[in-house]
Amino acid sequence: MDTRITISDKQSFFQILEQLHKEQQKVSLLYDNNGLTRYEGMIRSILTGPSKSCLMLQDGSEIVISSIIAVNGIFAPDYTEC
Repeated sequence: MDTRITISDKQSFFQILEQLHKEQQKVSLLYDNNGLTRYEGMIRSILTGPSKSCLMLQDGSEIVISSIIAVNGIFAPDYTEC
């Protein structure tokens, strides 16, 4: 049986990412970039704005937080792809 850990409705990836950034821990991300994309490394900063929140990553890339499907093996509850 395939099982998956998901965040609850009361949690958000933003909270998890803030904690990982604060503790300077490595992250493993799965996000939608016109197809599933993986990233593994450190978060340089978290940018918040009126239209979107983004992660600035160690390699200089930027990921919109709303595109994130999983963080360190914890999945969004609405993710149903295999």
